[in-house]
Amino acid sequence: MDDLWGPIEASDWQGTPCIAGRAATEADVKSGHAVFFIKGNSTPAQMNLPCCAIQTLEGGEVQPVVVVQAEVTPDGTILGVRPLAGGNGICLDYEVQLLSHGFAS
Repeated sequence: MDDLWGPIEASDWQGTPCIAGRAATEADVKSGHAVFFIKGNSTPAQMNLPCCAIQTLEGGEVQPVVVVQAEVTPDGTILGVRPLAGGNGICLDYEVQLLSHGFAS
């Protein structure tokens, strides 16, 4: 894969690499399956991944994202997200609205 964090087609979101059922490792991040890794002290969140969401950014802007990682820490549930436009990011679970049926076409 030449561009780990390139754009995602809304119709192909289900094929987005993700990490589920365990905490991510550094190798998962390097391969594009996870956005972050935490050494110790996190557990996987109970989420079906990948999943579609709308993330609220600072300033109130929103963007469509694919959630590719979810881990529970003492500070809350941290999500690794991939914006459809490309790139990646980290946010807390309350900063996204999960979409149960994917992205509207």
